[in-house]
Amino acid sequence: MPQDFIGIYMNNHIDLLYTYFNEFADKCIKNNHLDAFNRKSIGIDFSSKSRQGDISSNFYLVAIKKILDKEFNFKDELIAGVHNLPFIEKCEISKKGFININIKKKFLIDQIEYLLTQQNQFGKSIIGEGKNVNVEFVTANPTGPVTVAHMRGAVLGDVISSLLTNTGHHVTREYYVNNAGSQIDILGESLFKRYLELHGEKIELNSDEYPGEYLIDIAKLIEKKDGDKWLNHDSSQREDYFKEFAVKYLIEFIEQDLKLLNIKFDKFVFESDIVNSNIINNLFKILDKKNLLYNGILEKPKGDDSDDWEPREQLLFKSSAILDDQDRAFKKSNGEWTYFANDAAYHLDKYNRKFDQLINIWGADHVGYIPRMKSVLKTISNKDDYLEVVTCQIVRLIKNNQILKMSKREGNFITLQEVYDQVGKDPLRYFMVSTKSETSMDFDLNKVIEKNKDNPVFYCQYAYARASSVINKAGDLGINIKSFNNFSEITHYLTEDEIEIILKLLSYPYIVKLASIAREPHRLTIFIEDVSASFHSFWNKGKENESLRFIDEKDVIKTQAKLIWLQSMRIVFENIFNIIGIDYHETM
Repeated sequence: MPQDFIGIYMNNHIDLLYTYFNEFADKCIKNNHLDAFNRKSIGIDFSSKSRQGDISSNFYLVAIKKILDKEFNFKDELIAGVHNLPFIEKCEISKKGFININIKKKFLIDQIEYLLTQQNQFGKSIIGEGKNVNVEFVTANPTGPVTVAHMRGAVLGDVISSLLTNTGHHVTREYYVNNAGSQIDILGESLFKRYLELHGEKIELNSDEYPGEYLIDIAKLIEKKDGDKWLNHDSSQREDYFKEFAVKYLIEFIEQDLKLLNIKFDKFVFESDIVNSNIINNLFKILDKKNLLYNGILEKPKGDDSDDWEPREQLLFKSSAILDDQDRAFKKSNGEWTYFANDAAYHLDKYNRKFDQLINIWGADHVGYIPRMKSVLKTISNKDDYLEVVTCQIVRLIKNNQILKMSKREGNFITLQEVYDQVGKDPLRYFMVSTKSETSMDFDLNKVIEKNKDNPVFYCQYAYARASSVINKAGDLGINIKSFNNFSEITHYLTEDEIEIILKLLSYPYIVKLASIAREPHRLTIFIEDVSASFHSFWNKGKENESLRFIDEKDVIKTQAKLIWLQSMRIVFENIFNIIGIDYHETM
């Protein structure tokens, strides 16, 4: 499949059309008929309401601007090649330069039959070739409950995993638990102070400690289990106990929170296990053997105006020699491994587990961290693209036209549980993947529960329910599609609007493929919202025009033909809902 081309609605047969355009352009460029041009501007789409064709493309419009040989009959050669494709009925170029294509009715009919036969398999493919892919997502520090800040990455990672599974990959959903380092030390101390408070001591939290009420609940569990055992206990043992207890409880809490969104992980990996293993030493040997480690002094960080910064010699990784803009600290001057070293060792562990591809879902605040990690993985794997990072921007929570501010450290954060209780699973999952992940998102708690066309979740689910209501009503009348044997005549019973919707439905397999390759689930929401809009529009026409209604008791075959495309829509919608992870209902 030529990935240079990106269209809006495409089906597997469109692969052939794209391939032809791509090969035709290559041939013309090679023979000096055309100058090279950016093919990403080429698209394939369904034609407008004028119905000049079933699908259209701007290929000729873009390519003709790069013509070098005025004697070459570019237009006729192009059309002749398109006509040779097996599914093409008619092809012509409009005065405006668009290629308008009509698809053979037999091909359309065969595709509808195929869709009905495939059911929940429709849209699935084997482009992944059984490759083992590790998708690491969420990785919220176990210092508190899951908040709104984590929701987008959680759902994004889960849906990308589903897309990959649907396209023939073997996926491991993984959670990396950052249970080592200073933030865990602070967590343990914050919890201990809450424990002291339960025993009547007056406490004062430092500015960097966690004031959240959830720590009181954890402290009560310790108090119930151990009583006053830790009031005068050895400090080192006490510190370890409170840290471990807090992490264990909070991980369980995080798991329960994520289950609200039907998000489950195949594997949890703890940073402490990485630190205590020999994997970092193994990584050290790999990098040292390649002469990528040296003792040096880093420049003062940009924007750091503090007076307490001191230049210190550290063990540095030559990431600037690979993909990074500067070298990075690998070991601190005190001999401790840096967080980067621990994280790099964790990724070596993933590599050693024989994954063909690593995909990390990170927040936008980690963008600067990507080059150094890619540098390590390129060194380890000898592959430029072994590690892929998908970033997601922040989610702003809005209620009553006001942005709700959140901070875990300040203790005024809003948990996933709280949002879930207000809006439910479906709006949360749908909206988190409804836009490009690298763009910021406003999540309006008031609007996402409205039952109108301005709420895309309701709008799409309602389209499914409406289609179901027709099928169920017809069934009550004794009409179904089981006995239908007039597939060769089906297009005679459908309007142009209905055929247009079917063409969109048949594009679904390619939409899934493209969304999987690009790691862009929002392509699914754009698609289903558009189909829903077309369906609701046609439904409303039927209110005014009786001939457009789906059920005609006097013409069973006509009714069956309409039931077939309604069932086709239901199948496609169910498959999309399943990937996104939302429910569908026959009544609303």
